[in-house]
This record gives sequence, structure tokens and C-alpha cells, in this order.
Amino acid sequence: MRMSNSRTYTLWVLMVFALFSSDTQASAQGLTKEELDAQIQQNLNTPIACGCSVYDYDDLDNRIKLAMMIRSEFAGAKGKYAGSKQTVTPAIRKAVQDPIRKRINDERNQKATDAGATTYDFGCFTLIDSNATPCLRGALDDHEAVHRKVCDEHPLGFRFDQLVEDWLQEEMDAYDKEIQRLTSERNKRLPFCKLDPSAKTVLQDIANDKEREQEAQQIADWFLGLFN
Repeated sequence: MRMSNSRTYTLWVLMVFALFSSDTQASAQGLTKEELDAQIQQNLNTPIACGCSVYDYDDLDNRIKLAMMIRSEFAGAKGKYAGSKQTVTPAIRKAVQDPIRKRINDERNQKATDAGATTYDFGCFTLIDSNATPCLRGALDDHEAVHRKVCDEHPLGFRFDQLVEDWLQEEMDAYDKEIQRLTSERNKRLPFCKLDPSAKTVLQDIANDKEREQEAQQIADWFLGLFN
């Protein structure tokens, strides 16, 4: 109970501090302190957008279109192997993926960020490209989480015996998760990115403080769990 009350008090202090520290920002942005405070209060529960630049929109829009196309291609390929006991071979994987790679090269927005991720079956860990933006990183990880789960549930080397149908379904599930996250991130832009820049800064700071507190709480809970 003490820790819960402490978290509530900490967040209350952070919010009050953010509101009072926004006075100079407000005058610089053309809003009065009262107007800025009101906008902040009205949007404390507004989801924080991953980014508000034109580049962020292009990245999200490009990735959604490509992910939907790729998912459709895998679904089409799966229909050919429905009920089949054929296992994945390098030739089959290449036959499925090569047309997809060609479509990606032909259809992608050349100005958008080209980032990806890979999950390794040895250890079931994921590496995300370093150039992945905040708007793409979460979606890429959600995608790879599907592969990590499948990896965790099977012994090393299972890919050699994996049915083509199961492989294609796994890819479809992964792209479903990615599309869901990308769409969510794009939808967050409309309410958040319309706010005054000063309000966005304060709200982002509050969100960051909450995230850090949650991480600290998780560490504390883990530590206390060692003695229970």
C-alpha cells in the first residue's frame, strides 16, 4: 500500500511540476499559461504518438502498405499447400519470397525508412535494425514476437521439419501483429500531433516519467520476489 501511494504521489508531483514549468514555453508558443495548462489537463490520457513529422507518417504509411501486401502474398501461397505434409525447403522458401522481394522493391516508398528485424532460432532472440525509427521499432518487435514464441515452443532445428503451411501461417500471424501495431501508431497521430508543441513536450515528459517509474517498480517487484 505504501508503494502504491508513493507512485500516485510521485505522478501528481510530476504533473504539477510540468504544468508550472510550462509558463515560459507557453509565451514562446503564443498560448497563455492557462490555455496551455488546460490543453495538458484535457490530454493527460491521450496516447503519445511515436512521431509527428512527415517522415514518420511516410514510414508508417509505407510499412502498412507493404505489410498488407506481403501478408496477402503469404496467404495466397498458403492456399497451394492447404492440407499438405510438405516441409519447408530452401527452394520452396525462395519460390515464395523472391516475388515478394521484387514487389517490395517495386512498390516501396523510396523516401521511407527501410528497416527490418531478424529472430534467430539459436537462442530465440531478435535483432532490430539500428535505423528503425520509434514508429517502426515497436511494430517490428511485435512481428518478431510471433517468431520468438514459435521458436520457444519448439526444439532447435525444428525449421527443417516445419510444414510449409505452418510456416506461411506463422508469417501471416506475424504480419497481422505488425499491421495492428502500425495502424495503432498511425491513429495516435491525429489527436496528439494536433496539440500545441509545448503541450506535446510536457505530455511526452510525463509519459516518460511514468514509464521510468513502471520500470523501476518492475525491478523492485522482481527483487522482492526473490525473498518470497
